[in-house]
Amino acid sequence: MIPQNKNLFFIIILTGLIILILYQSNSELYSYGQRIKTVFYQPEEKNISLSTDNWIYPDEDLTKNLPSVFCLIKTHPNNIKINKTLNIYKVWARKCDNYRFITLLPEHLRPKNSSETFEVFENFYMIQPKGLVRESHGDLSLKVYYSMIYAYQKFKPYDWYYIADDDAYVNMRNLKEFLKDKSTNESITYGYNFKVIVKDGYHSGGPGYVLSNAAFTTMTQKMIENINNCPNSGIDDVDISSCVRKYNGKKGKSIDEQGRERWLVMSLMTHFTGTYGGWLDGYAENPPRKGLNCCADNLIAVHYMSPRDVFRLDLAIEVQKNVLKLYDNYLKIGKNVTFKNIFKNYVLLEDIENDSNKYKELVNF
Repeated sequence: MIPQNKNLFFIIILTGLIILILYQSNSELYSYGQRIKTVFYQPEEKNISLSTDNWIYPDEDLTKNLPSVFCLIKTHPNNIKINKTLNIYKVWARKCDNYRFITLLPEHLRPKNSSETFEVFENFYMIQPKGLVRESHGDLSLKVYYSMIYAYQKFKPYDWYYIADDDAYVNMRNLKEFLKDKSTNESITYGYNFKVIVKDGYHSGGPGYVLSNAAFTTMTQKMIENINNCPNSGIDDVDISSCVRKYNGKKGKSIDEQGRERWLVMSLMTHFTGTYGGWLDGYAENPPRKGLNCCADNLIAVHYMSPRDVFRLDLAIEVQKNVLKLYDNYLKIGKNVTFKNIFKNYVLLEDIENDSNKYKELVNF
């Protein structure tokens, strides 16, 4: 029997959800306090799952009938040392169908010979691309190029290839849902669209961008023939977009039906408050917005996110998805995940963590 008072029913459901989460913490999940230690650079914590996938529906296949994605994530030894890279792995990189972090390896793992790409595993898989002897912005393009060649030659083909920074949050489920009806045989890329520098524009590298199998394969084969077939300015997002366009690849549209961005070039809070500065107006293909119209309900990626931000946003999205799904099983009201509620959850979690009241200042809707 369903209670007549919907507010009371919602409270009952939410209470049940909390009890379920606490119960599961004794098995596959640790408590929020334990998980938070790993997110905030505690190297002594090992094998802690930050997954929010299975809190309510542990047997649901989250990738069934969805395209496969290989992730290449740029990092460096300092971020590996402070566990920032590990945090990215635990929150979202492990949800890729396959992945490699690309970096100059920590000194104790570094090969003596840098003439070939070298792979190691320590908490997660890492590769040191061929010729990489220092971490420098001027070497970023070659760092990514040789990693692409390694992935192409070593692994089976994947439908899509995602390249991102290690200060990005990526929601892999939303990415796959976005890509599921798109052809991997078309040479095309998706991400946050800039309209400058490259003919027909390019994607910001920070939050990441995704290449179809056709785009990735064509570009990589050309680089295997001669690495100089692709430009090498050191600005990897510009160079990769330039190379894809050189071989007739296209830049796809990624905004939603209401013109809101799925990829965010700045932090979530920066886009919401509109404090990104005038430069973005001149760069962005789509006029930047602020407030609730800034961002799509099905966010895919966000740049400039601290480890706390990454975990908090993942939690905000997944809790809302699960609560609505459980609630809908009883009331059949068909509510959808919205950016409005994602943002409310995100700010509320920050207030709980910091004992602050940013929610009252920002959430007046």
